[in-house]
Amino acid sequence: MVRRLGINLWWNKLATATAMLIALSGVPNTASAQSDELTLTITAGSSTGTYFRFAEEIAAMLPGASFEIVESAGSVQNLRRLIGYEGQSEQKFYQLALVQADVLEQLRDRAKGNGVLESIVDRIKVVMPLYGEEIHIYADVERDVRTLEEMRAEGLLVNAGSETSGTNLTARWLFEQIGYGDDLDNWQNVAAKLELPNMGPGYDVLFDVSGAPSKLGLSLENPAPVTLVPITNQDDLLAIPNSPYRKAFLTPEQYPWLNRPVETLAVTALLVTFDYDERNPYCDLIEDLTRGIVNGLESRQSPASGSHPKWREVDILNASNRSDIYACSARVLNRL
Repeated sequence: MVRRLGINLWWNKLATATAMLIALSGVPNTASAQSDELTLTITAGSSTGTYFRFAEEIAAMLPGASFEIVESAGSVQNLRRLIGYEGQSEQKFYQLALVQADVLEQLRDRAKGNGVLESIVDRIKVVMPLYGEEIHIYADVERDVRTLEEMRAEGLLVNAGSETSGTNLTARWLFEQIGYGDDLDNWQNVAAKLELPNMGPGYDVLFDVSGAPSKLGLSLENPAPVTLVPITNQDDLLAIPNSPYRKAFLTPEQYPWLNRPVETLAVTALLVTFDYDERNPYCDLIEDLTRGIVNGLESRQSPASGSHPKWREVDILNASNRSDIYACSARVLNRL
């Protein structure tokens, strides 16, 4: 049986902001929407990560538009910003976010039963499902760790990133699935710069959820002092209705320092927005952006384009099958 994902670290704080969220449930970002020139602001993760590069390439698909890309701690912070929980304190509003599908699904699950919060979370809509983000689990090659269970049994110190990151949330859920969700004393949860091959101070294992080949993995030379721990207990995760996961492999073709394919899971990356009314000027702008992605996809998928290779995983024909597609994006997707 799949256990619930432990996201209370930030969800409880979010629940205390009910009054503010009610105010936001009408038309957030009103000040931005009234400006003469609309700016699409996207919250996109680390500047060295796949999210950020995708954000740059998405922005290039809407030439002439005003685009701002803002670095973040990952999916959880991106959702907080999108619904206005953090945006107001930053004096900034965000119209777009890149998020992991499992983070969004768990947020929706947690909102059930709270009418106000559910109405807010239900207004997070998908502009376009993108690619799979592989779960990388780096460990010292000398330890020869072959499973998550062995990693825990040996008491290895784990860095799963900031507690507000999507990587941390995914990593904790994986441990819950093997029955160790309440036994995470060895987790450092360092927001720190990800360091390889020495793993950085204070931890032995590093989780990283990012599209392969990631810059972090590519930074290693052969022979590498670290290896990747496989995820083999996948059945429950893949059996979830509309599972945000799919089976994946990390290969020597992606990382030449690997000596064998490593079984793992991939989390679907989503480009999401808030459910702006069709009369809101952001609706037309996001429709144009969706059209730009669709029209530019074939070019992006060409190896000669120099674009991120993950564009080759984007399947726009299946995008319109989702029940949570933004209505203004559906104007484009439903015509395909």
